[in-house]
Amino acid sequence: MISEAHMCTLCGHETLHPLKKMPGTAWVSLVLLVPFVLPGVVYQVWRMAMRRAVCPRCGSTALIPGDAPLARTWRAAGWIAGTPAAAPSEERFDRIEQAIDAMAVEIERMRVHQPPLRASDGERDLRLRGPITPH
Repeated sequence: MISEAHMCTLCGHETLHPLKKMPGTAWVSLVLLVPFVLPGVVYQVWRMAMRRAVCPRCGSTALIPGDAPLARTWRAAGWIAGTPAAAPSEERFDRIEQAIDAMAVEIERMRVHQPPLRASDGERDLRLRGPITPH
């Protein structure tokens, strides 16, 4: 069987042999097996069936295949496993601030130039008559 490479999306570690971790604890299995054999066996089977691959470095279950598009993108960007991703540049922050300012100006322009909402003639007539009572 050929092992497939995995990449951890939390720490960026790449591994050919992820660890297998079972949910629950062996103590619960033991406590269930001693007085209650059947529930203990069912619990142990459930634990074995729910094993998950985990990162050997950080213990996260957030592993993706090494040939996944996200893993390829990270490698192409030069992201080194275990190092934080590069912080956005000041230029990018400036562009974001300019876009937010432009949206605020446009919203203010729309608010000033939009005529106030008026009630239609039919709504005005209903308000003048008062509440409708059944006959």
